[in-house]
Amino acid sequence: MFEYVKLKNFKSFGNVEFNLLDKKGNPKKLILIYGENGVGKSNLASAFFMLAETLRTMDVRDIMQSFLSEHPEQLDNETFSRIFKLRYKDLETLIRENKMVSTKETMYMEFGFQLNGKSGKYIFETNETQIIHERLEYVLTKNKGVYFDLTPEKTSISTKIFQEKAAYQEIKSACAKYWGKHSLLSILMHESDDKADEYIKEQLSDNFDEVMAFLSRISCKVKFGSRQERGIIGLPHEIFGDFDEGYVSSEDESLLNKTEDMLNDFFKNTYRDINAVYYKRSKKDNNIYYQLMQKKIIAGQERDIEFSMESTGTQSLLQLLPFMLVVVKGSVAVIDEFDTGVHDLLVKKLVQSLYMNLSGQLIVTTHNTLLMESGIPKECIYVINELEQGHKEIQCITYYDNKIHINTNIRNQYMHGVYHGIPEPSNIDFVNLLSTLGISE
Repeated sequence: MFEYVKLKNFKSFGNVEFNLLDKKGNPKKLILIYGENGVGKSNLASAFFMLAETLRTMDVRDIMQSFLSEHPEQLDNETFSRIFKLRYKDLETLIRENKMVSTKETMYMEFGFQLNGKSGKYIFETNETQIIHERLEYVLTKNKGVYFDLTPEKTSISTKIFQEKAAYQEIKSACAKYWGKHSLLSILMHESDDKADEYIKEQLSDNFDEVMAFLSRISCKVKFGSRQERGIIGLPHEIFGDFDEGYVSSEDESLLNKTEDMLNDFFKNTYRDINAVYYKRSKKDNNIYYQLMQKKIIAGQERDIEFSMESTGTQSLLQLLPFMLVVVKGSVAVIDEFDTGVHDLLVKKLVQSLYMNLSGQLIVTTHNTLLMESGIPKECIYVINELEQGHKEIQCITYYDNKIHINTNIRNQYMHGVYHGIPEPSNIDFVNLLSTLGISE
């Protein structure tokens, strides 16, 4: 789980630290982040999304090379290139989207994490187009050490990461060829996931393999304006990334059956008018195309309708479900605007239920102040505030009042500005807005 995050020149954060540790020095399992619109909640979630995306740039490289070798006519197609890069982001695109606008300084990201009670940290620093510093620290054998520390001027990789020297030499060679445009973690993950050659994966030390597994299981759901980005990097085989529709191998039909049963349990306990959900299936070759359907009472009669016709809120709930399941299983999930389209009381019940079952770490941004009255400990509640000159701070509410009584109405205190992070708009004269447009009442 994450202990802290430090960001410099990342989106709207000039220099900020996000501390996720409790009083005993353990990472908190649940973090609820509040703040007024535009203060940077989505930007904070984006930091985790960028970390997850940097781990797969070598895979993206392979995808792009494979596609363009088959479709060379698309090389000069600017529209295609733009759309392709929105879906498959190379490192330069990630930097361009996340580095603070109009700054000549480097973008710096530092993630502190804890695994099995041992702390580590990962540093990632870039200029305008590529990585200029990457460093990973964690337990090498018995004590904490440096796994690697890379800059354009030096390449320091510990031989203790690998079982044999040949694997060390192979990765060092790949690093000399690709590092800068790709992180060493991305190179290592790509090499260890190569189904044709599992040599590197077998050569990784147990401790390093554990760090790789932790980072590869980060799941993010982040909102950028009207767009949603989903960064599910390492879902376990038992959990689909898409519950609404998709393809599975015929060999996985039993998993599809189990997913159908699970969705029935979830939705029949969530909505009174849903009698059942099921997958409409069609087989082609060795694949099954599945589409989620539901039996729903409408105007006194049970009717079969496509789930895609459901309300925005119900569909949002379906999209949230994989992320909720992975944190119960033990991974980290970061969800931006957790409450979008979902009724306040249902969001409250979901968070209460998750908190009782968490074995991983759930970090969410939200505007739902009812969660402050849900019995969630005050140590889980954070606020992003804007300071002078556009600087930001991210603080647990105990920072503003470290003696919050157990019976204190935290929601009421927040709404009255005790913890800051609330909008303070002036009255808006809409008639005057029309008048400005030359439209009379």
